[in-house]
Amino acid sequence: MIYKNCEKNRVKKIVITGATSFIGIHLIEKWLDTGNCEIFAVIRPSSQNRRRIPVDNRIHVVECAMDKYDTLIDKIDSADIFFHLAWEGVRPPYRDDIVIQRNNYEYTLKAMKISEKIGCKVFLGTGSQAEYGVISGLVNEKYPCNPNTAYGREKLHACMELKKMSNESGIRFIWTRIFSIYGKYDHPKTLLMTALKKMQKNEIIEMTAGTQLWDYLNVSDAAYAMVLLAESECASGIYNLASGQYRPLRDFILELKEILQSKSTIKFGAIPYGTGGPINLTPNVSKIKNEVHWTPKISFEKGIRELLKE
Repeated sequence: MIYKNCEKNRVKKIVITGATSFIGIHLIEKWLDTGNCEIFAVIRPSSQNRRRIPVDNRIHVVECAMDKYDTLIDKIDSADIFFHLAWEGVRPPYRDDIVIQRNNYEYTLKAMKISEKIGCKVFLGTGSQAEYGVISGLVNEKYPCNPNTAYGREKLHACMELKKMSNESGIRFIWTRIFSIYGKYDHPKTLLMTALKKMQKNEIIEMTAGTQLWDYLNVSDAAYAMVLLAESECASGIYNLASGQYRPLRDFILELKEILQSKSTIKFGAIPYGTGGPINLTPNVSKIKNEVHWTPKISFEKGIRELLKE
């Protein structure tokens, strides 16, 4: 079945792959807030997270496995903006699975080809700070990339190839390099979510010394930034996506404990750093702030309190 826009007034037609993902759901919600949209939510067949998608007549759920993206041309007749969020194996041990990560690369290129065929003017893909590798000092978009995981290498590979493809097709290409995002639907095994659950039970928490500099951005702020990047006249290219308000990781954990009024004992230093030592996240986000006048609105405290309401 091909979904067609039957509205008399022109609306933005949006394609989102990975639509039930952590970021995908929030991106859908942000577009719905604009009012002027029709969304094609591309999900894997029999997705267990399908229930997350809001019930709204502006949303069309399109089941399509990543290796079948070429069939999207039979399901979506045209669109304006294509958000490619789908990517498998983002967590260990799959981040170093060369086969999975190379498949992700191939599927991403297919997504770009489909976006061109259905008339999209903008293609936004999601990259990762893993493309930079081990970071030293402030990181802007010109920082040299030296990824040390298959995940980071294939994200970078995809970014470089998509840039070439966009130059040939004329599609405006945006690549958001995401640092550390938290919020509703976050993976339960992240450090932040694990610590939150243990603190709610007043359990002991063992972790590294927490001296590494870290940056947390609320997923709602991240999704809004993506909408702005897609809708604005900003230049094609790479944009760091983070709060820019980095500080020692232990400070975030201690603030979390204070917010929860938890009695948990936190054993900083109980877990040693890896062979590479502490990994710092020190992003420079001047480019995105200047290009689309975006500033994070949700403080860490506010974001955590919103999580506690779920």
